[in-house]
Amino acid sequence: MTHITRLLARSLLVLGVCLSPAVAAAEGWPATPEGALARGWVNAFCSGEDSMRVYLERHMAPKSLATRSTRVRVEKYRSLRDQYGKLQLTRVFTSKPGELVVRLMDSNAKEREFVFATQTAPVAKLLSVSIREQQSGHRGMFGFHP
Repeated sequence: MTHITRLLARSLLVLGVCLSPAVAAAEGWPATPEGALARGWVNAFCSGEDSMRVYLERHMAPKSLATRSTRVRVEKYRSLRDQYGKLQLTRVFTSKPGELVVRLMDSNAKEREFVFATQTAPVAKLLSVSIREQQSGHRGMFGFHP
């Protein structure tokens, strides 16, 4: 087995485990499809470009991939990974069908709100990820569509 094949196999195994609602709940993530998708995205984000590419291809909604390709999403991922490093869940704000709002802490111990929008039918898939930032005393929404 080549190094790349082993890496992809390991990434798929990790992502499969990450998408289990029971495992998601054990780490503070809601035991919902939205919680499993968001946790999988965060794990892929922390694991590197190959993991993120695999995650996006398997778990993004087809209509989202039709508007922004995996290649473009991975390019955006690179800049965010350089900026934030690794991410860790610190708080769940809202968990409802189609949306999960959480606070994630980056490698510099700065916290940000992330909004995970999902399609709920026919199967749960990720539509977008947005990052909410504080802007000059008011809240702004900067969209990141993985």
